[in-house]
Order: sequence, then C-alpha cells, then structure tokens
Amino acid sequence: MKVELPETPGEAWSYEDPRYGDWTSIETELRRVGEVCHQCRRCLPLCPSFPKLFELVDASEAEIAGVTMAGFDEVNELCYHCKLCYNHCPYTPPHEWDVDFPALMRRQQLARAKRDGVPIARKLTTNTDLLGKLGSLAPPLMNFANRNRLSRVVMEKTVGIHRDWVQPSFYHETVERWFAKRNAPKIEGSGGHVVLFTTCSVNYNDPIAGRSAVLVLERSDVKVEIAYSRCCGMPFTDTGDMDAARRNARQNVAELLPYVKAGATVIVPGPSCSLMLKEEYPRLLPDDDAARRVAEATQDLMEYLYDLARAKKMNREFERSLGTVAYHAPCHLRAQNIGFRSRDLLKLCSEEVVLIDACSGVDGTWGMQARFHEASMTVANKMLDRIDQAGPDHIATDCPLSALRIEEGLQRKAVHPVVLMRHAYGLAAE
Repeated sequence: MKVELPETPGEAWSYEDPRYGDWTSIETELRRVGEVCHQCRRCLPLCPSFPKLFELVDASEAEIAGVTMAGFDEVNELCYHCKLCYNHCPYTPPHEWDVDFPALMRRQQLARAKRDGVPIARKLTTNTDLLGKLGSLAPPLMNFANRNRLSRVVMEKTVGIHRDWVQPSFYHETVERWFAKRNAPKIEGSGGHVVLFTTCSVNYNDPIAGRSAVLVLERSDVKVEIAYSRCCGMPFTDTGDMDAARRNARQNVAELLPYVKAGATVIVPGPSCSLMLKEEYPRLLPDDDAARRVAEATQDLMEYLYDLARAKKMNREFERSLGTVAYHAPCHLRAQNIGFRSRDLLKLCSEEVVLIDACSGVDGTWGMQARFHEASMTVANKMLDRIDQAGPDHIATDCPLSALRIEEGLQRKAVHPVVLMRHAYGLAAE
C-alpha cells in the first residue's frame, strides 16, 4: 500500500494553524487518511462512518479518488466522535502515516459548520447551562414537558430530538445548592484534597451522583470542595462554536487554577468532560500555562478513587454487597487509556461485575437527533443486548448519556458507579 505522507506530521491537529480550516488542505488529508482506512478496514464494525466510507470507495473504479466531497460530508455526518477508532488504529501518531481519524472528523465538522452554519435548534440543545438553570427553576414543568408524548412529538418536529429519546430530569436542589447549605463534620483531608467539577449533567440532572461522590470521598477522609459555574464547553464543539468552547475553557481554568495551586486534584464525574479538561483545554488555549496545569491536575472521579484504593487510603468497610452489576464502560473513558477503574472498584463490593465494553451510540447530541436515531440504536443494540443477557441486579455507567440510552432501550435505570459505592457503604444521600 502506497500512502502519501503529510507535509508536516500532525499539522492538521492544531486549531491555530491557518491551514486547519482550509478546504484544499482538508480534502488532501481526507483522501490521504481515507486511503489508509480503505486498505486496512479494521474499524469497519465500530460506527456508521466507516461502512459509508467503504461503500463510497467500492462504488467507484477510482476508489478513494472517486469519492466526492459531498460523499466525505456524508461520512462526517455519521461520525459522533466516540474516538474508539483511535485506539483501534495501528497507524496513529507517532506512526509515520500519522492517522488520527477522530481529529480529522472534528476538523471537517468545524469547517462544515463555518461553511453551512448551524441551525438555531441545534445551538439551543448544546446550551446546557441555560437549559439547566431554566429546568432547576421549574423542575415539575420541565419534567412534564419532557415526558408528555404530545410535547415530545412537537419537540421532534421543531428541535429535532427524537420522541423516544429519554430526556434527563431536572431538580431544584442542584449539587451546588445542596453542598452550600449542608452542615457536615469537618474533614481533615488525610486521604487527600479534591475540587469536584460537577459537570452540567450531574449538577442539574443527576445531583444524586454528585452527592454520592462527596459522601464516598469523605468516607475516606478526602477534603472535598465544589467548583462549577459553567459547562466544560464540549457541547459547543458539536456545533462548531469554538469561540464559546474557548470562552468556557478560559473561565473554567481561571476558576480551577487556585484550587490546583493549593494542591487539590480536579475530579470530574463525567468521561466526556474529564476528557475535555485533560486533552482539549491545552489545545484550545495552547499559550496558556494555566490550562496545562489544570489539565495535568485533572482526573476522572473513579480514576481518583482507584488511585486512592491503590495507595491503601480508601475505606473498604462496605456494609452490603451489590450482587451482580453490569458495568458499561463509556467510549470517552476508554479513550483516556486509564483502564476500567469503575469495574475494578465495583468488584470490591459486588458478587460479580459484568463488563460491557460496547458503545451506546449517543455521544453529545448526535444520538438523540431524530435523523440519526435509527443508526444510533443500531450501534447501541450490542450494548443493550449484553446488559440484558447479564441479568444484573444493578446497571452502572459513568456516562449520563449512556444511562439515558439504557433507560430508553431497556426501561431500566443506570446509575453512576459512585452511587452504587455509596449504597454499598450504607450511606444515605442526605
């Protein structure tokens, strides 16, 4: 297989490079990487993008040279940025072929958003803080609208979210409000010092996960502080609004840096958000040393708890067994290459933990859109079937969107692993 090497390895992955949004450069890279993927085809089963790419290649006698840019746009439309292909690919950097398919898809997506614009409805669905604040002001009204069939049909027609997609619930008492008013014994911090970046989904839609994180950490004498005022910014990357993503990144870095300087670890209870802080903040703010410091101090919540257990600082006095747990490992957690830490911790308080390492097919707003719902469910069915076959007492996943897909497909609740750990400790959620 003959593959043209990039002029400068890695040139496509810098947001600051003037060639980043240039369509001539993008097309050259799409054909170069497409040729590698066409000859390899190792990622064929992973997502809808690769079958579409190979279908277009096979339909042309000229193979990759015969694929039109409109065809490449179709491939891009079907990419939901799970990043599974990156770990699956044998040609990722520092290989001389320098293949980073997820980064190339993001590059093309941003260029398409600039070229074609983004519908107002899509922009609305990615403004999670606005939705969260409105939802927490009138939870009964918002939750009724999200569950009423008529309003869901209207929502599908106007906003484009499929009527069967399970919408998250909203709560008046967010994690921030609960933490601010609680009267708890002082923690000395012999186990460590953390600042919990709650994420928008946990703060507004799953406060029990946030409370559970605080209680489980305090059980091992970890001093916990809360710092959340805005979304990590990842939803904005779905619509190509990189200015908004940078703005949120800059403000979050400024808020988190004092805690980092004080020796705290930034812990994040959502894999997409921890990936954003770890990997994207230094790319969005390449000249900001503070962004690098915050990224280096960031850990996923269960990653931190695992390290605590390895250091023999975690309280292991569980009061009850969880029985059989089906644990779904989210794609963005696997992309961090930290191992299956939630599974390993759940083994300490369960009879059996069944690992489900299959994609939920959601990622951001892609899987909830009506036009992609069928393709999304096709991806998710493998995960849903494996969970169902396990016949578990509990279902756990670190990803809030995967939890909603599990509820949609199986009519069963899936919770964050830290919630099950709190349950095993016998702790009430206050």
